[in-house]
Amino acid sequence: MLKFIKEHLKLIVMIAFAYVYALMVLVVPTGYSVIAPGGLTPMDETFVIDNHPASDDFYTIYVYAYDPITAFQYFMLHDDETMYIYKTTVREQVTTISESVAQGQLQKTSSYELALINAYEQASLTDPSISINYTFDGLYINDYPRRIDDLQIGDVITEINGVAANTMDDQMFITLAYTSPVTFTINRDDETFTYEYIKEDEDLLFWFYPSFTIIDASPSYEIPGLDNAVGGPSGGLLQTLSIYASLLNINFENFKIAGTGTINSDGTIGRIGGIRQKIMTANYFDIDLFFIPESHIDDINDLSYDFEIIPVKTINDALDALLEYANERT
Repeated sequence: MLKFIKEHLKLIVMIAFAYVYALMVLVVPTGYSVIAPGGLTPMDETFVIDNHPASDDFYTIYVYAYDPITAFQYFMLHDDETMYIYKTTVREQVTTISESVAQGQLQKTSSYELALINAYEQASLTDPSISINYTFDGLYINDYPRRIDDLQIGDVITEINGVAANTMDDQMFITLAYTSPVTFTINRDDETFTYEYIKEDEDLLFWFYPSFTIIDASPSYEIPGLDNAVGGPSGGLLQTLSIYASLLNINFENFKIAGTGTINSDGTIGRIGGIRQKIMTANYFDIDLFFIPESHIDDINDLSYDFEIIPVKTINDALDALLEYANERT
């Protein structure tokens, strides 16, 4: 054996090098991530409103995100125009897969709360028997500087510097949270503790989502969508439209409505990730009408699509467009 190795050492080294190189190309991650077209989530399987059949016309769009990709994947995908390859951010580099999943579910929970609040309040303007009562509880911690051992994703900040969340709106509370030094009162699994934060130069910014408790709503509702694996906040706009249509018994009859955009407590529609891949996804599923945040319109002006796009700034813009199409179809 030793004689064979000595006689073929050069060849063995070359084969070993090729093997290690191939392994690195196939397995070792690069500093890049990719967003790929995904699929649809039907809204009639997400929210169930008592005595109000859910419209089967509404869909949110999701995309696939891979973080990070390998050199082989980069080589295979970089010429594919349906893929968005980008340099992995520092925040993504320090976030584990389990943390990313937890963040996505937290974002979805906040989005559902905001969608219900916006939809019920808007629908109550047409039908006063519809109502919703809720409280602003504080801020979900979605991300934080990893040097801090005392905090977790999902902690809820209920007070800042002794000021309770329910004494102001969520945007003011978020602004207060970004001061430094700052003392947070935090609720975790019904236990409360305080944490004093002093920002250091290398710290990534905190990332918050508002937390609400819906005390009661009429009609009542259930949220089976909380149990699915798709996470993130970008379905807020379509979730709101779907709930609104169910509350007012609006049905479009075989008219597929989809879209993307976050929903904020003041009714504004926020930007999302992967807008181009979401447009491409909609093309695969024969969508008729697609809502997007108005701020994204310049990001897709070179794309071809087979449906009408409605850019909106606020939920009122979206509801006006939705009702116009409903009137045209009746």
